[in-house]
Formats: sequence, C-alpha cells, structure tokens
Amino acid sequence: MTVVVKKREIGLCRQEIVIEVPAEEVDAEYLRVARDYRRRARLDGFRKGKAPLDLIRQRFAEAIGEDVSERLAPRYWTLAREEEDVHAMLPPSVGPVEVIPGQPLRFTVTVDVEPEVEIGDDRSFELPQPETDPTEAEVDEVLEQVRLERSTWVPVDRAAARGDRVRGKVHRAAMPGYDEQAAGDGDDNDDDNRGPASHDIDLELGDERVWPELTDNLTGLSAGQTATFERVEQEDNIERQRRYDVEVHEVLERKLPDVDDDWAGGLAASIGSVDDLLENLRSQVEARKIEAARQQRTDALLDQLRERYPVDLPEAVVEREALQMARSYANNLARQGVDLEQQQLPWEQMMEEIRPQAGKRAHASFLLDRIAREDGIEPTPQDLERALEVMARARNTHRGRLRRELERDGGLEMLKIELRRDRTVQALLEVDAPTDQSAGAREEPAAEEEG
Repeated sequence: MTVVVKKREIGLCRQEIVIEVPAEEVDAEYLRVARDYRRRARLDGFRKGKAPLDLIRQRFAEAIGEDVSERLAPRYWTLAREEEDVHAMLPPSVGPVEVIPGQPLRFTVTVDVEPEVEIGDDRSFELPQPETDPTEAEVDEVLEQVRLERSTWVPVDRAAARGDRVRGKVHRAAMPGYDEQAAGDGDDNDDDNRGPASHDIDLELGDERVWPELTDNLTGLSAGQTATFERVEQEDNIERQRRYDVEVHEVLERKLPDVDDDWAGGLAASIGSVDDLLENLRSQVEARKIEAARQQRTDALLDQLRERYPVDLPEAVVEREALQMARSYANNLARQGVDLEQQQLPWEQMMEEIRPQAGKRAHASFLLDRIAREDGIEPTPQDLERALEVMARARNTHRGRLRRELERDGGLEMLKIELRRDRTVQALLEVDAPTDQSAGAREEPAAEEEG
C-alpha cells in the first residue's frame, strides 16, 4: 500500500512529505475512538456507556477527531518513512490534521533528513600509538600525591615560606570615596564590598587560588608580625587601589609521612608493603595512560572521519547538539551544588561558544550512525545492562527504577544510540589497535583521582 502522495525538497536536508490515510482506515479508527468515548461518557438521560453512538459522535466530534489524528499520524508517518527510505535526523513536524469521517485523511510532514554522503569501504585510519608503559618518574609523582594527601600540618617557630600554611587575619580598607554614613553604621559591613572589613585567613602560600599579593607579603613573616600592601581592584570598570593589613597568628609547615611498610600497609587492605604500594600505583598510572591513549586515538579517528566525509548538516541538528551540551554542563554544575538561578550564567554567550564544538560532535555522530547501519553494528543486551548499572550507581538509584524513568522520557533509546556509537568507534579503533593494551588497575587505587 502506497501512503506517500507527494514528496519534495524544501531546503538543505529538509523534505516535505504529504501522506494519505485511506478512508476506510479513518472510519475504522474513528469508530474505535467513538466507542472508547461512549464507554467513558456520562450524558444526561443515559446510563454510563449506553448513550447512542451518533450522539457521542456529535457531542465529542472535535475531541474524537483529534484523538484519531494523534493515533493515525505517527503510524502512517512510520509507514511513509519505510516506503520512501527516509532517514530522519530529528522528530518530524506534522502540519494541521483535519479528520472527516468517510474521507481519506491527508497530512503534511516536514522533516530534516540525513545529507547525501557515500561512505566508502575503507575502515582504516592513521592513528597515534601513545606509550602506555608507566615510567618511574610518573609513579614517583603519584606517590608524592599520596603523601601530600596524607600529610599533616605542624606549627613552627620561624618565618613563613612558600608552601607553608599561615593562619591570621586580614583587614580591608574602604575603597576611595566610600561614604560610611551613607552605607550604614558599623565598620564591618561586608554586604557592601566597597567598605572596610576583617576576615580570618587560613591559606597555603603559593597556592594558585591565593592572591599573589598575599603570598608575597606573608612570606618572611613570623607569628605576631604584620604587613601592609595595596591591591588594584575594579569598581564600576574603574581601577582603584585598596589597602590591606595582614597579621600572622600562626605558621605551619607540611609534614610528609615516611614511606615505609607500616605506612603503606595502612593505605588499603590489599597493600602490605611499599612494594605492593608501588605496584598498585604503577597499575593506576598505566590505566590512566591507556585511557588517555584511547581518547587520543578516538579524537584522531573522529577528526579523520570528518575530514574524509565532509557534510552540511541541518542547522536544527547542530542546535539540538548545542542544547544537549549546555544541559549536560548545567547538570554537572547542579550536581556540584551550584545554584544556577543565583549564578545567572550567560547562556546566550555560552551557546555561541558551544556551537562550533556542537557542529563537530553532530557531524561525527551522523557518520558513526551511518557506519553502524551499513556494518550492522548494534549494542548487546549486556552493553545496555552494564551502562544502566553504571548510571544507577552514579545517580544513587536502583537499575530497574532508572530503566523505567528512561523508558518514560525516551532516554533509553538515546542510551542505546550512544552505546551503538561507542561500539562503532571501538570497531574502527580495533582495525589499527596496538597489541597488548588492556585497561584497568589490578589493585584498588591508593590515591583518589580528581574530577
């Protein structure tokens, strides 16, 4: 049965398709919907479900017509898509639909479709082969990180140096021209950052998060000593000098633990000696380097794939990718406890900055989908269950509950698409895969990873 009446190109990768539903199918669906309404309708003078069908058709004509169109349009769009071999990149836009019993139903669908591109049989790429064996220097660096994480701070009776910790107080002078009486009484009104204020400080000299002026002026001071410095600050886009007075209450130095078997054995149940610790850290470094190498190879693969098959994608596809990236960024901020409403992030500027990267990602996703379709690549049920398990742990929920939530909002299908793309990337990487590369640390890591 042919359901497509007319199809025409109306722009870059955009088609307009006129679809027709036979009159007998319209009437059959109309009858089914009308009977559903009769079963639920309560009309004066009739018991529930017993009103005449003609009266139901008359009373609920508009609502019945809407329900019929909502049922038939998706069904016949699917038939039309299969009939014309349409590969839609976005959900279609359906024009107005008017249902008239006894007549065929025609409606128009506007859809963004895949651009024409011929994917060749060549699946090989020139990919980097980064070194993944850990060096002694890299292992030593991670060992120092572990020692830093488990270091202690002890007070010292000497002048502070870079790397020391200083506790004390900082007094902020008012900005030039500040009117204390107009701002309210009280010398410690920190609600107005133009006025004077005092704060306790507890900071590490040389830390990149600390003002350089503080590090410079606290270096060389001992407990009980003070210093004064000026710092350039902006007020209403005007640079002004502001004075600060600092006083040192205590200087502390970092004490690193000795690397011996007793200390190593207290880090994890699986570690009993320094040798065990070094082997653990070596495995950790190797796992990181293997993952970094895989990412380098993936990036190179996608770059070459885009270069090999250039395409012009519909703008709506790139816009959707940019929105997804922005939502992902916002969700990450929210998980970190950032109040997005108070932050008032510049979303329009962010979208403009994201759009070029979104175009590259959409381009790569399109090509991976095409290759997956041509090569018959699909994720396995095990792939899906593993992904759900990881997501459930990250969200602190049950896998079954997560699956139901994803099924309700269409997220499960999107997850399957992402898994298929991952499978496709892996298949392409394996064409030029280096030998003897298996990721994963052999022991539970002793050092915590950031991010």
